[in-house]
Amino acid sequence: VTPTPSLTKPVASRSPAASVLTSVTLTSVLNFRDVAGAGLTLSDGEQMARGVVYRSGKLASLSSTESELLAGLGLTDIFDLRSPSVAERTPDEAVDGATNHLVNLFAGDSATSGNNDSVAGAQEHMRAIYRQFVASEAQRDRLAVLLEDIAVAEGPVLVHCTAGKDRTGWVAAMLQYIAGASDQDVMAEYLASNNYRADLVAERYAKTQAKEGTLQADIERVGDEVDASYLQAGLDEVAQRYGDLEGYLQDGLGLTDTTISQLRAKLRVG
Repeated sequence: VTPTPSLTKPVASRSPAASVLTSVTLTSVLNFRDVAGAGLTLSDGEQMARGVVYRSGKLASLSSTESELLAGLGLTDIFDLRSPSVAERTPDEAVDGATNHLVNLFAGDSATSGNNDSVAGAQEHMRAIYRQFVASEAQRDRLAVLLEDIAVAEGPVLVHCTAGKDRTGWVAAMLQYIAGASDQDVMAEYLASNNYRADLVAERYAKTQAKEGTLQADIERVGDEVDASYLQAGLDEVAQRYGDLEGYLQDGLGLTDTTISQLRAKLRVG
């Protein structure tokens, strides 16, 4: 059972950044895009606001030219979901005007361990990662702080992890649901990471296949891509533990009605 995205009556407030329709394509950073996609149509016929929350993979490879492009979006905050050790090894390149915040969504140095000796085992490991976004109190606490910070951010923000697909994918899905997006649209935006990362995944697959064989390449690809069953595993955990998304946000994360309303107002065009 997928939790309903409907929370409270939509706030009749226009996002201050709703008119920002600047489209930026990055080549030095993978998986960069607007969390609102092309402007998702919401359950009540309104649209999700673009230019409010962006998402991407790590910024360690960000070129100086494209750093200027990001600065031109008016970013005020960058939320890095990686662990401190990973962020230290491959630190973000700076973006003028934006403050970097290390969130460490996994609340540790790595995701939960699993059996990666087979494709099926690797897939179950990925599903377990998404269940932990819901089951782990420490991870819920980190997510709550992140959403509260996004709610009160003074301008557009960027959320990223390493690949921009799992931790970032979960956060993006929550924001889309809060705005009022449909299950179908949330899933489609989530799966779009496979398109944005296709060349890298294909290159990694070919190299691993040549060095270690097809089985190992197939196992590695499980973690390099996203799959509908991964996100759905997290959503099913929400339904099992909290009944619906509203229960997860309020009881699991401890978000107040005010924070949820602030987020919804930001994330909607009107």
